[in-house]
Amino acid sequence: MTEKRFMKIFLCLASLCTAPLLLGPAMLRPAGRAAPAAQRAAVQRAAPATQESARALGGGEAAAPWPEGVLQLRQQAVCGADGLYTVTLEAWAAGPLPEGDWPGGEAVLAYTLTGGLAFGPDTAVHAYAIDKTRSGWAAVKQECPDLRIAADAQAGTLCVSGFDYTARAVTEKPALDGNGHTTYGAKLVVRLSGLRADYAATFGGQGLPVGGGGVYTADPDGGGALCAPLPPAAVDVPLRCAYAPADQRLQPGEAVNFGYMINPPDGRAGMMPDGRNNAACSLCYTVSDANGPVAEYEVPAGLPVGAGHWTRTPDPAPVLAAGQALRYTVTVTLCSARMPAADPPPQGSAARLVLQSEACVTAEK
Repeated sequence: MTEKRFMKIFLCLASLCTAPLLLGPAMLRPAGRAAPAAQRAAVQRAAPATQESARALGGGEAAAPWPEGVLQLRQQAVCGADGLYTVTLEAWAAGPLPEGDWPGGEAVLAYTLTGGLAFGPDTAVHAYAIDKTRSGWAAVKQECPDLRIAADAQAGTLCVSGFDYTARAVTEKPALDGNGHTTYGAKLVVRLSGLRADYAATFGGQGLPVGGGGVYTADPDGGGALCAPLPPAAVDVPLRCAYAPADQRLQPGEAVNFGYMINPPDGRAGMMPDGRNNAACSLCYTVSDANGPVAEYEVPAGLPVGAGHWTRTPDPAPVLAAGQALRYTVTVTLCSARMPAADPPPQGSAARLVLQSEACVTAEK
């Protein structure tokens, strides 16, 4: 069993309180068991949070059982002073509902992180209800004894069921609940705290989509139909890239290969743009000698390194004599390709990052 790669938590709560469900090392999925939501997570990671991508989570194509506009969903994401992120999801039914056989507690709020953020050892899930009042939303978090939560930390997925959107539909005028008490309805609130930037999947940047999903009639893995998609939300993730250019050893009379210097075939230069990890930022590789820049290669946002282009090349490339050595400085500049989603994150710039390192080219004696 490995601690981070196979973290899968299934919790069916007989009595859920507002205390967080911690997704820590004590709750692990046995190694070798495939995550049932892994396939839909892979689809969702590459898609924006639209109705089509929410349906791609695995739900059926049946028509939504609620009239359009009845289900109200919100998504918000913020970065804390510690550099960890919190995503808050809200869902409720706007009543009064017309007569009909509307889904009850079997409806599922399904959610998948899309690649900029990931579950971490400090991630916790909070799920509760907030009552509607005559003047707005109450401040008190209400326990929901029937809530059921399934979270897969490896796939970055979350499913919450057991909230009866029909019975707790939000209305402007008061109604009587099953116990004869006056009610204006309630909304479901799900909060994921302690999420971290997923630098295994992204270089970062501004305006990274957080996640997608929606409310389904039932578990989307079991064919539940999409009722309403979550609106998109974005965060700014500090740019980060581990990179080191490759030294070269040439035969006398050979020319310097600047392409090899920037991106050696053995991959030892580090994490290179693949079109997904640089979806929100462009990269520029500048090679300089003692007199200034001699070669420059640009990779636009959303394209792999092989789809980039040279904007400067020496003509001709330097040819080394036996025993000759040349030293170069390689500068990598990452620039965000999107507008910021909020104030700058506290752990570094999401707009621009500059890295410098040295490379040496030597000819055999």
